[in-house]
Amino acid sequence: MSIYTIYRACIWLPIVVPAVLILIVTMFGLRLSAGVVGEMIAYSLIWGGLPYTVLAAWATWWVGGRPEAEIRRLMFRAPLLMVGVFVPLALATGLGVGALGPFSGVALLGAVVIVLLGYSYVLLTVLLRHVIGSRSLMRGRT
Repeated sequence: MSIYTIYRACIWLPIVVPAVLILIVTMFGLRLSAGVVGEMIAYSLIWGGLPYTVLAAWATWWVGGRPEAEIRRLMFRAPLLMVGVFVPLALATGLGVGALGPFSGVALLGAVVIVLLGYSYVLLTVLLRHVIGSRSLMRGRT
């Protein structure tokens, strides 16, 4: 598996992980409110799914043929990039519906959650790159 395939797959983790969580919860008749972390992950898809999908589609295209150092730089900046997209969207929505106060709270809480979850996905990507990438290298030598 190439490093590009690994990074391209990992770009979609923030969509896939919450979607799988919601699917499992639905299949087994569980409640999302069973835990703060599970709820945070599931609602990240609901609140941030659309803007993240646009960023992920762009990043998936952008990764092709880039040096790994550039890909890693973008990876470490990605949560902050998502904050830069989400906060203005939340505030614009608040202005649009005439409820800037509550949507300011959504923007602030969203920014915190995006940074926490975003860097969790970055850590997972680093680990997957290390594990899968080193196995691919070992397979190529034999």
